[in-house]
Parts: sequence; structure tokens; C-alpha cells
Amino acid sequence: MTSKLNPLKLARLEQGLSQWAVARETGIHQSTISLYEQGYKDPKPEHKETLAKLYGKKVEELWK
Repeated sequence: MTSKLNPLKLARLEQGLSQWAVARETGIHQSTISLYEQGYKDPKPEHKETLAKLYGKKVEELWK
């Protein structure tokens, strides 16, 4: 069985970053990043911008 990676998680993995590293870089708590990646929580607009910038992506690429 193959699971499809969430675009947000895929972008993080492409950068070679752990959730903890992203938390340190952005100030967004690691557990919150996990909730975003699992789709349990919708990010605040400012968090979307911050994460997209860190991953070198456009917001629209990460959240459809």
C-alpha cells in the first residue's frame, strides 16, 4: 500500500528538513507543523506564507 504525501510534507522533505528544524527556523511549533502536514489543521495565512518561503514554493503549490 502506498500513501500519497501531502504537498507540504513533500516540500519539507525535498529541503531535507525535519519538523523540528522547520520549527526552529519559523517559530511555528513542531506539533502545529505536524497537524498542518496531516491536514488536521488549516494554517494561518501568515504561516502559509512563512512555510512557502522557507520551502521555496508558492502558497498555491502547497495548499490547493
